[in-house]
Order: sequence, then structure tokens, then C-alpha cells
Amino acid sequence: MREAETGVLISVRSTQALRGTVIGEDRNNPVAAEAPMTTTMIAYQAVTRNLTQSLARTAAKPDVASHAAYFEKNIGKVKTLDDFMKDDRLYRYAVEAFGLGDMAYAKAFMRKVLAGGVKDSNSFANKLTDPRYRELAATFDFSTETADTTYFQTNIGKVKTVTSFTDKSASRMFDYAIKAFGLESVVDTPKEKEAVTQALHLGKDSPLHFADPAIDKQFRAFLKAFDFADKGAKATSDKAMMQQTVDRHNAAVRSDQTKTTVEKYTRQKLEQDAGASDDSVRLALYFERKAPTIKTAYQILADAALLKVVQTALGIPSETSAMPIDKQATMIEKKLDLKTLQDPDGLKRFMQRFTSLAGAGSGASSNPTMLLFSQPSSALIGQDVLASLQKLRLGGI
Repeated sequence: MREAETGVLISVRSTQALRGTVIGEDRNNPVAAEAPMTTTMIAYQAVTRNLTQSLARTAAKPDVASHAAYFEKNIGKVKTLDDFMKDDRLYRYAVEAFGLGDMAYAKAFMRKVLAGGVKDSNSFANKLTDPRYRELAATFDFSTETADTTYFQTNIGKVKTVTSFTDKSASRMFDYAIKAFGLESVVDTPKEKEAVTQALHLGKDSPLHFADPAIDKQFRAFLKAFDFADKGAKATSDKAMMQQTVDRHNAAVRSDQTKTTVEKYTRQKLEQDAGASDDSVRLALYFERKAPTIKTAYQILADAALLKVVQTALGIPSETSAMPIDKQATMIEKKLDLKTLQDPDGLKRFMQRFTSLAGAGSGASSNPTMLLFSQPSSALIGQDVLASLQKLRLGGI
């Protein structure tokens, strides 16, 4: 037998052995056999070997950079949910960043998702099974933002002393001010809060400084805005200073939204670009990103893309999606210890298994990948029905 033929034979035998391995037999070792290299595995590893560099290349692409620049330039102009929804380019960029681009057309539905926020456990976003809606609503939580600002503006004038400002009863206002001046990282323990309290008593004469020049500058601005040392009870009566705090808070929220959204959008584009040449690579990158959040088999069953990866890696026929949902969950849990997905090494071995089998033609692309990432929606489906569909724990496409 020629060497080339031998190589093919070894690869086929290795793949067959890998398919025969049941993860339930060694739940701490998701890949009991060494995974043979395939084009899918090579392409996946090329992206993940230096993920930071891969993301930077994606971010530098003209279309990606242009959309990001527009978002960064204009999100600061948004004051309300109405402002956000009116700027279609901002709105679509955000929903695409959270993997909900196929739902961008359903503005009434998405407005309902965003309007309720996530603080209320009974909010619309919290009632939907798909966590992407909660993530979007949590990032663009205009209802909480408005409520916090209104509370601060209504009550800050009643605060007359440092003690009342830093007391637990005033934590909502104090935390609002701390975020406004970007000081969350230096006031996150009781000891640090006590140090800041003492600094407020001393005002500009406080010896407290921070090694980071940017943080220290913001802290000095904070002491100036809440100058109880010089102004006493009138410190919070300075309307200009209090408005400056509100403006700073709004800017801080928009900054957080920008960072989160741009990062997510870039990652989405990276995965989509990878899928242009190999659907299975996109599935692998998506699974790797979501894996740390997977706690139950039902989360896998509710996400068609995650389910496809698991079915391929574990050798579970797609026809099992017709089985009762609880039986599907039991089957997955018997074959896969979900805790291994929380472990970097365990996840790495699992991804090697999937990319090897997918690349060997196990059927990872038997369904169009775009459908796996799509919502169960149609232009003919009403908003109420569409909302109900989101609550279903889907067992597959």
C-alpha cells in the first residue's frame, strides 16, 4: 500500500474510533482518542490560536470598522429608548451584535423586549427562553437608567452630609455618582468605601490618591462635585454640579454599551466570516463562546446551533430531536458531563472532537448553518405568536 493511501486509511480508522467513543464512558475526558486533523480543525485552530489577533483583523475590515465608527460616534446622542429605535443604523448594529439580526425587522417586538428591562423578573425579556434577549435588554436597559437618573435628581438635594451620602440608605445615589465618575473599581469593598468617605470629609485637601492618573483625575473631579468640606449642607444644591454628574453618568453608561456592543459585533462577524468557507468552523466558534454559560442540557436543546455541535460530537442522530424533550436531555447528560465545558482543557478536547468529526463528513452541515442561527420567525407570524415561540424549548430545527 502506498504511503498516501496508508495515511488516508489511518485517518479513517482514527475517525471511526473517535465516533465509537461515548463520552459517558469517561465523562472527565471528552476525547478518549486522539482527534485526527481535518481541514475544519485546522481552520478552527487558525482562528483560535491567537483569538485577539483574529478579532483585530476582523475589526479592521472596512465594513466592520465603518459600522463600529458610526455606533461609537452616535450612541452618545441617545437619551431614550425612542432615540435608540429611531436611528435604524444604531438599532440594527446593536441587535446584530447580540445575534438577533434576523429579528431586526420586528421593531414592535424588540421595543417590548427593551422597554421592560431586566430588573423585574416578570419583564418581557426575562420571560423569553432565549438568553440573547435578556443580554440585549440588560445592556440597553433604558428603563432602569431613566429610573436611576430620576431618583438621583429628585433626592440628591436632600443629602446634607457626607455621612448621609455614604450611608447604606443612600447607596442608590452614591453608586450612581460613583459610576458617573468612573470609580467603581476603587470603591468596591467596605474598606475602600471608608477611605472615600474620609476623603469626602477632607475635600480637596484629602491625601488619598490613586496610582492610575486617569482614576486619580476622576476622583478629584468627584471630590469637587460633592464638596461637603467647603460647601457643607449646600454641596448638593449646586445644580450645575449635579447636572454634570447626570451627564457623566449617561456618558459612562453609553461607554459601557459601546464596549460591549462593538466587541460582540466583531465576534459575530468573525464567526460569520469563518462560516463563509466552512459552516462547521462557525458552529465551533459559536459553541466555544457559549460553552461557559451552559449549565443544563435544556440550554443546548433550546439552541439549534449548540444542539448540532453536541449531536455531531456525541454521535447522536438528528432524528432524536423528535423524542420527548426530557428524554433528549437525559441522553445528552449521560454522554456528556457538562462540567467539562467549564474547564478550558475539557472544552478544548470537546472542540477537537467536534471539528474532527465535522471535518470528516459526519454531517455538521447537513442543515444550512444560517437556519441554525435563525429565530423561529416569519413575516407572516404575528407578534404575539412570535413571542410565544421564543418561550419554547426547541429540540432542533
